[in-house]
Amino acid sequence: MNEESDQRSEPINATWTAFKSAVDAKAARPVRDLVFFPEVTTQEFLDKTSKSRNGIAPDVNASVSALQNAMDRAVSQCPSTKFVLAGYSLGAWVVDKFLLTDSHRRPLVLAAQLYGDPQWNAPGKGKGLAVILGHSLRTPYPPFADRVQSLCNHRDPVCGTGYRAGTADLTRRAADLHDVKCPGDSAHCYAGPATTQGGQFLASRATVDWKNRAYGVTCDDIADQAVPISVRNGRGVARGSGIGGYDQWQVRIQRITRGTVPRLGDVTAVLFSCSPQPSNFRLQELRVYRTADGREVGRTPTFQVDGLAPEYQPGTVSFRSGRLLADVKFYGPGDSHATGPSMLRHISWRWDGSRFVQQSEISTEKPDRTALSTQHVTVNGIGPLTIGMPRTEAEQAIGARIPDGPGGPDCKDLRIEGGPEGLLLRFSTDDRLVAVYVLSPASTMTASGIRRGSTRDAVLTTYAEEIEEPNADELVFTPSGAQFQGKVITFAIDDKGEVDRFIAGETNFADPRPCGSD
Repeated sequence: MNEESDQRSEPINATWTAFKSAVDAKAARPVRDLVFFPEVTTQEFLDKTSKSRNGIAPDVNASVSALQNAMDRAVSQCPSTKFVLAGYSLGAWVVDKFLLTDSHRRPLVLAAQLYGDPQWNAPGKGKGLAVILGHSLRTPYPPFADRVQSLCNHRDPVCGTGYRAGTADLTRRAADLHDVKCPGDSAHCYAGPATTQGGQFLASRATVDWKNRAYGVTCDDIADQAVPISVRNGRGVARGSGIGGYDQWQVRIQRITRGTVPRLGDVTAVLFSCSPQPSNFRLQELRVYRTADGREVGRTPTFQVDGLAPEYQPGTVSFRSGRLLADVKFYGPGDSHATGPSMLRHISWRWDGSRFVQQSEISTEKPDRTALSTQHVTVNGIGPLTIGMPRTEAEQAIGARIPDGPGGPDCKDLRIEGGPEGLLLRFSTDDRLVAVYVLSPASTMTASGIRRGSTRDAVLTTYAEEIEEPNADELVFTPSGAQFQGKVITFAIDDKGEVDRFIAGETNFADPRPCGSD
């Protein structure tokens, strides 16, 4: 109130400064749009709300229209535009009304910050003048609380915190309202910590635009220090000093993927392709950023190879079980720049607390992969695979990938790339090996010689007093040794009295039915 726009509004100006400073770290390129609306003086507000049934509703509605027009102009210039709103005093009321009535444009608003709102309505903490005078919007306050933050200073006469309930302090509030002079020390003047909090709140809801922001790249260590580059629509050009004697680097984003890493939390990996010019080659580098604010946390180390640099396969870059993964092709003895690399390897990296280090490297050409079809199943696993092992370590142990697949709410049964057929590995939702599952057509046997097709009597005889029969269709081997506690082998028996399939591992997961089945 008493203002024509936010050009001279200290709370709005201070909020913009705090917001811009915080959101610049995300390279979101914020643009400020002033929404003009008619000035309503304190006396006009009091007169209209006390003497007219409509109060200042026409002024609020005109201001909502101004806000809608401003948003429409922005969207016409850039259809992907998102908005954050800041409203002070009467402006807060305008934002309230807009959010409650405009279902078409409302989804474009990421967040709204309100100060000294006349519509303030907090149980036990006071009510705004509009509410006291019977002009409440009559909805839960604040509207859409998941994305709206409203601040009311103690003894702010407009929003009413610190005054007695109802009309008891209305005269005192009206007198206090006449004394408001902003900037100043009135409770209705918001600046300093309040506007810093408001600006940072708005910035926290603004998302990082990964294809349109500033980055620092080295073109896979051509430069010792990261060279700043502005990327637009996933492409950018670096020029000037520090790019290794080239005229320019042509940089392109090849992959953006999001995941979770222990001690880092929610992160986003970005794979860059960098082509120095003039040249006929390109390099890649993989960097990781905090998803919330876009700050870089690290990058994967450069591959130390003789000759041509290996190539990331962009579509394979992902996060799994707290690790960063990618398929990478390396140049072999018969490969050339014209043919490209042919040796595919599955690489994983882990965060060691200060940087990403390589965790494993599995070659698809590896000749000595473990032949699990010749290994025996025990309650502790099979061959080099042990119950409790993370999937990345399991892949490294057998020299083969274990691709992800569907499952149930608690586990999933995964096949090993390249077989053997009928041997499945059961992993929990945290990607830990919890059981080994043998079904048709596998001929894999237990360490005691039981396999598919063995008779019920053979199972009972082999495991003697350590076998249980929970029902007619299952036999459960529960070894008595302390080192085996919590692990079993469950055999499913078919109508012919023979073992149809069996599963070995942790008791809670050793169910011979597929994950997710009833």
